[in-house]
Amino acid sequence: MARRIAYNPQELRADVLQSFWAKGYAETSLSDLEEATGLNRRQLYNGIGDKRAMFLQAIDDFADTAGRRFLAALESPEAGLAEIETLLMTFVTLSQQEDCRLGCMICSASQEEVASDPDAARRIDKYFQRIRAAYSNALSRAVERGEVVLGPSAIETRADALFGTHVALCILGRAGRPGEQLEHMARQAVADIA
Repeated sequence: MARRIAYNPQELRADVLQSFWAKGYAETSLSDLEEATGLNRRQLYNGIGDKRAMFLQAIDDFADTAGRRFLAALESPEAGLAEIETLLMTFVTLSQQEDCRLGCMICSASQEEVASDPDAARRIDKYFQRIRAAYSNALSRAVERGEVVLGPSAIETRADALFGTHVALCILGRAGRPGEQLEHMARQAVADIA
């Protein structure tokens, strides 16, 4: 493969993210990153840094992109039960599409040995907290509009349960579990809110 002389930093980061997302930290080699980006190791190291630095950047990039794509609707002042159901069902739908079955890169990373790295652990925890806070926000807004009656402690308990369902759908979807099973999980999670 011919090596790139000049490159677009955004494209480089997208290629690195895709590599780690598809194979995880441990299974992604420097050769994989060279092939995905068209750059040699020296160019990669000069551009982003070593493999660990590339992975940490990929986590940041994933958190930013996935946060905007999936969590923004739950973080909105207009969020409510419909947005919760829509998001959970989106994960079910994506899990059944061959080219969208990668799940959540951060959920997958949390299961790898790299999750014990303090910088990776901090990033994973920050994103997990954002997911949970998004559900808490949507539930609080739903209560304010009278969609559901929940006290403050019930909101937090339901937010924990929805966070768990969110992560489970991402992991089980990547594992190729049947769509019907995932749909049952998502619908039961919504039914359990009331």
